[in-house]
Amino acid sequence: MNMLRKTSFVLILAGATFFSCSKDPISDLSTEETLVYITNKDNQADYKQYKTFSVVDSVLVIEDNRVTPSLDNLDRSLLEGIIDNMEKMGYQYVSPDKNPDVGITASWITNNYLNVVSQPISSYWGGYYGGYGYGYPSYYSYYQTSESYWLVSMLDFKNPDTANKTFRVIWDAQIRGAGVGSSQYVTKMVDSIFGQSQYLKIN
Repeated sequence: MNMLRKTSFVLILAGATFFSCSKDPISDLSTEETLVYITNKDNQADYKQYKTFSVVDSVLVIEDNRVTPSLDNLDRSLLEGIIDNMEKMGYQYVSPDKNPDVGITASWITNNYLNVVSQPISSYWGGYYGGYGYGYPSYYSYYQTSESYWLVSMLDFKNPDTANKTFRVIWDAQIRGAGVGSSQYVTKMVDSIFGQSQYLKIN
């Protein structure tokens, strides 16, 4: 049972010591307060024309060009929350074979980054030599970071692009933050992305 999905990590590849004289405001936030919701809509879409919807039967896990389906407890809770919110917006849930007007997909995306930080040693030599420097080189620390987030997308099945065989994305939402992999916040996360997208409402 996977109730907590790994969201991020930092791997130090070369030693470094970091010092800070200023207070980090992020450290004062609770896990729930770090959650960020980013929603986008298609300004050309008339959402009132859509009546029915369907949802994918599993979450796509995307990392390092690999895509695998997943349906653990966290995924299931997310998909159930999407269905509940769509019905509250006035849409009718139907199975994929009933030609829904829109389809909802959900993805768990992980991006990995390799970062480089310069660690210079001060080269100033004051006094008798008029501020000459000395030849110590800079050193570099390498560390890897990984960020994971949810991406929920709404596809227009009612008006497909038959020429290019594609469906237009008419709404999407990203959920980011320290708590995105926790089942504790999944209901709040899904409610929040729909809560700030009231233009989707058709009832």
